[in-house]
Amino acid sequence: MARANLPIVCRALGYWLGTTVTPAYFESHEDMVRALTQRKLDLAWTPPIVAMDCDAAGIARPMLAMVRQDETSYYSVLFTRKDSTIKSIADLVGVTAAWVGPQSAAGYLVSAATLRARGVSLSRAFASHRFLGSHPAVVHAVHAHEADVGATFAHFESIESRTISSSGWTEAGFGDDFRILFVSGPIPTDTISVHRSLSSEHVRAVTAAFQWLTDRIEFEAARNLFACRAFQPCTASHLRGLRKLVKLLDRPSQVVGPTS
Repeated sequence: MARANLPIVCRALGYWLGTTVTPAYFESHEDMVRALTQRKLDLAWTPPIVAMDCDAAGIARPMLAMVRQDETSYYSVLFTRKDSTIKSIADLVGVTAAWVGPQSAAGYLVSAATLRARGVSLSRAFASHRFLGSHPAVVHAVHAHEADVGATFAHFESIESRTISSSGWTEAGFGDDFRILFVSGPIPTDTISVHRSLSSEHVRAVTAAFQWLTDRIEFEAARNLFACRAFQPCTASHLRGLRKLVKLLDRPSQVVGPTS
């Protein structure tokens, strides 16, 4: 998806900015952050945890928040099969958990932090952890009885009634096969982050370019790439709640700040 759509988005942004915007691809978030640190990138698509770490380390700051399901936030859900004997978090004793990855907000960190906040011992709750790399993989593992519980993302039409508009399992093609054990969040959506060296003038120009892009035919490529409907300027509060929550895990940042 990125290989097909990112060059289209870059060409459109470059047209507005009057310069060449070159696409770059990375095998991991760690590789991308390394390139940012080395000043090989001016802009980066950053998931919330990566955006938070880069901002804290003074490498890059979030500029635009992606609007998904008409919101700039979503939720993490810990879920199990409907036929499971696990009915609540009180039943989490020695179970197998499927997670997306150690850096995934919805797919691990926020659910784990919420459990910790509720006084649950993670070592007692989980006998084993499986980091599977994607939300569909987590859903498939729980559905196939390869894991007892899993964590994924969810958007709600109504958070009070837990009416889901989209989730890891709906996007993986599953129906109403799962039970939500608890909901955590809200979690800020992904951001476009800018390198710390960019001037305020450059940041304003890039922000305007993304806003201009939303009215162009090329925005279809951006929508496919980022899975978003629009971009909003990123406020100081966008990552605030996430910072407070993940502190419960005593999690060290995976990002090292600039040395000069």
